Amino acid sequence: MSAYPKGSEWRLWDLHIHTPASYNFKRGGFAGMTSVEKSNAIKQVIKNINESYVSVYAINDYWTFDGYLALRAAHDAGEHIQKTVFPGIELRIESATNHRLNIHVILSDTLTIQELQDFKGELKVRLVDRPLSDEALQKFALELDPAKAKRHGAVEGYKNDPEKLFQIGAQTAEITKESFVRALEMIPADKRLVMIPYDCFGGAESIDWKAQMAEDLYFLRLGDIFEERKQENIELFAGRKTPANQEFIENFQISIGGRPKPCVSGSDGHSIEGFKTWRKETNTRKTWIKADPTFEGLRQIIFEPIARVRVQETNPGISYTKPFVSSVTITHEMSPFPDNPHYENPRFDTLPGLPLNSDLVCVIGGRGTGKSSLVDYLGKAFGPVSKTTPYVLNGNFSVVFNKDIVSTSIHNAKEGAELPFVYISQNEVKTKVTTGTVGDEIKQMLGVQGLSFDSDVDSKIREFRSNVDKHKAWFKQNDEKGELIHDQASIEFQIGRYQSLLESITTEQNQEKLERFTVNISKMEVAADKVRRLYLLNEELKAYKDEFDKKASLVDNAIPSLDITAQLEGISLLVEQAIKNVAICEVDNTGIRADFAQVYTGDLSGLLQNAEAYRSAIEKLKARLLTIMENQQQLNAAVAKQKTIPRLIAHELHRQKKTIDARWKTIQQGQPDWTPDQKDLMKRILADREISLEGRIIFDIQIFIAKLKEVLNLRSFRATNELSIEDRIREQFKINDLWSFLRFMKHRLHKTEEEGFVSGNLAELFYDVAQRSAFLRVEPVVTYGGRPLERLSVGQKGTVYLCLKLATQTFTQPLIFDQPEDDLDNEFIIEELVDIFRGIKQFRQVILVTHNANLVVNADAEQIVVAENIHGVLKYTSGSLESSITNHAVRRILEGGDEAFRKRELRYNLK
Repeated sequence: MSAYPKGSEWRLWDLHIHTPASYNFKRGGFAGMTSVEKSNAIKQVIKNINESYVSVYAINDYWTFDGYLALRAAHDAGEHIQKTVFPGIELRIESATNHRLNIHVILSDTLTIQELQDFKGELKVRLVDRPLSDEALQKFALELDPAKAKRHGAVEGYKNDPEKLFQIGAQTAEITKESFVRALEMIPADKRLVMIPYDCFGGAESIDWKAQMAEDLYFLRLGDIFEERKQENIELFAGRKTPANQEFIENFQISIGGRPKPCVSGSDGHSIEGFKTWRKETNTRKTWIKADPTFEGLRQIIFEPIARVRVQETNPGISYTKPFVSSVTITHEMSPFPDNPHYENPRFDTLPGLPLNSDLVCVIGGRGTGKSSLVDYLGKAFGPVSKTTPYVLNGNFSVVFNKDIVSTSIHNAKEGAELPFVYISQNEVKTKVTTGTVGDEIKQMLGVQGLSFDSDVDSKIREFRSNVDKHKAWFKQNDEKGELIHDQASIEFQIGRYQSLLESITTEQNQEKLERFTVNISKMEVAADKVRRLYLLNEELKAYKDEFDKKASLVDNAIPSLDITAQLEGISLLVEQAIKNVAICEVDNTGIRADFAQVYTGDLSGLLQNAEAYRSAIEKLKARLLTIMENQQQLNAAVAKQKTIPRLIAHELHRQKKTIDARWKTIQQGQPDWTPDQKDLMKRILADREISLEGRIIFDIQIFIAKLKEVLNLRSFRATNELSIEDRIREQFKINDLWSFLRFMKHRLHKTEEEGFVSGNLAELFYDVAQRSAFLRVEPVVTYGGRPLERLSVGQKGTVYLCLKLATQTFTQPLIFDQPEDDLDNEFIIEELVDIFRGIKQFRQVILVTHNANLVVNADAEQIVVAENIHGVLKYTSGSLESSITNHAVRRILEGGDEAFRKRELRYNLK
């Protein structure tokens, strides 16, 4: 296991700090200390180093390694340094500029003391042509004319004062370019880095690039890293185009060697306190590097000058909050599979808390080493509940899930907890592409998997249909003789018959009295019918109040009860008035009877009884006729509402389409709080790959014709020499798309239902959503490079599916992906997927099982988990890409591992 099993993490690095060995150290350096004072100073430096938040220091004393060597000696003697400390040196180098030009070399802490001495021994002090030493610096000071020496602190008699000569020489001497190059050659290329200040003291920015172009190019290309604190210059070195640099950034990149170069910012501390407390000038411009605190870790910023280093005040690792699986623990050796008598199952070894990086984790291993078993077990144990899992979910297997940086929860596999992550199992993409379930998957990705015909709209359609059917059924009611009860013509005939009978008993002598009598009969019948209807209305109103109050209380008890007092009182008054009217008519008819009795000589009782019977029958028939007319009006209104159903269907289909389109637009444009990097990542995943999606209303004519056949008498559509059965059906219905479907539904369906060639329920095919959705629905339609999904290759479909999967959940849940290379085109992996994962890992944890070296190396995985199978026991170790152990495993296990590292170097023109 690596010393840093969690892999590359953001840490605070100070790559430019001085010890008392520097000639200009505050409050005096080693030269003015006694041996006891020097020992105490070293102890205090070590104490401050151990107590600081800085993980890595580079000692960059002027002209010497003495400070670093003193710290190293104290460490070896028992003053344990708990942080990484690199040897470095700050020099002044000859240049054609009129300004001083400083240059640093940071060296590996694995170099021997002799190698450091060999490096320094190759450096020659300009003018005196002697190897760098205190004596050579003193000799250089003697070569200065007194006027120049005086500018640097020379006083009377300075030439006889070795300390004064050293101070003046240290301030003014320069090493030669030639010797600097020879000194670098003494150190292996992977053990040293040249750091050049830019907009810092003695920085290269002071070179007049117009007048001294060669000098400018020499130093810009010589530097491996640059010390810089201005963000605009950091962007320039990184090759990141901005409005401020867009006109000259390409020329600048050519000047620095045609590749981005990393920038760092050291504290440049010149005090013992500086090892614990940053100077005010540099406190907000600290260097954060995502790497192991090793020299190999530092070298990663050359390969990743943008992703691996930041100059800012706070830790970049906490700048974006994302959930992630932070560790996996197996408390006891266990088999993930059920026991099988035919073979011995592999077993998970105990795993005392394998920490997982929050960025890109790659799980690698040879065939049968359990690389897929680990993540598949994790995915099945803590993913969406599945009824079919090949594993035995064991309480010995547990994970820690980080909701954010500090909030965590612990879950074991047996408890059945579902954690929020996306798991794509091995060959899942290819399976879904080949089985044609991508459309449903895309709906789920878009969050519109529940998108269906609105239930309220469907209820309204059913209500409209029900009202029409109810009124039609009322008109079709028969009596015991099988005759229509509500036949208008029959009732009008009976009214005429009774009117004729009434006329037959009316004479000139009795006409006036008989008409008054029968009019009163009519009024009483009308009043009685009104009372009946008022009582019904009274009951209906009370029932409506009860139902409304119950519904309202379910919504919110604060809704007041329905007040129908005024309506009930109004009904009561009308009932009283009607009863009074009846009484008035009855009194009038009693008087008419008395008058008749005085002048009528015939059968008065029979006459009035017949008149009452005929008039009563006429009024009842008229009431029935009125009811028929009312029902006809209601039927007409219901039919009119039914004709709006096609419009409701069209509106609902367009609503579904707009929902999909709006969701897609949101995905493309992003959320208001997205950063420019997030928006750029989304553009690279979708727009740059010409992936587009729209909601489309699908009318499947073939399925529609097949459904039609089920409700038609096909003998009426027999094929002819010229036309097939389908052709004749199309000719009859003239439906071939949504709009012709809706027109037919509105204008012809009610007529066609009655045709003899209809043998089933034709209307249900149009009105019932379950039947209709078989051929009329809204789908998200995807195109890739202008071509629809069905015209793409399996690999291209997999590419589209994965891009959509990533785009719809880019900045939320962790992604666990088992061997993407099995589902996707290799060209896509190399040219595009690597770039996608490099971007996505900033915003979500990505765990990949892979045997593709490019996904590990060129996607710059923060952590590599190496799986091994040792006699049936599955073991897992981990580390960073810069760790020699895991680096070797990548080269050994993954085919093309060495080539992948070469590609990474070629990407930045490195050798």
